[in-house]
Amino acid sequence: MIQPLITKPQLQKIHVLLNQMGLIDNKAELVYSFSKGRVTSTKELTMEEAGFFIRHLCNYDPLEKMRGKVFALAYEAGIIWGDNPADKKINFIKLNDFLRERGAVKKYINKMAKPELIKTVNQFQQILKHNDTNRSNKSIKNMLKSMKIETL
Repeated sequence: MIQPLITKPQLQKIHVLLNQMGLIDNKAELVYSFSKGRVTSTKELTMEEAGFFIRHLCNYDPLEKMRGKVFALAYEAGIIWGDNPADKKINFIKLNDFLRERGAVKKYINKMAKPELIKTVNQFQQILKHNDTNRSNKSIKNMLKSMKIETL
């Protein structure tokens, strides 16, 4: 059975969404993916494929990857820990409390725009760098102490 092709409003909606998200340069690859390797042009999508594509684009959040990076850095820094469902709920609250009180932009993670998330990622990278430096300094002092070499 031949499926009906994409409608003009669907085609316009896809192009608007791709432009808004800055994904227009990846259009051919995305179309190829949503057509299961059948086509690379939006004009050749079926109505059903176009519908799935539009729903996906409407639900796509480009900042989600950055939020994930903040969570990963917070785990690495020891601000949050644990990985069962209860821990994850608690960690979300703990991280938001940390961000509101001591974060670079004093906002909850889901309220941050891209520039604010960039500042937050940078802050967490600096926390990790500082933690690594402190660990190294402690190790060196302990080694020197064990060798009975005095430090200033």
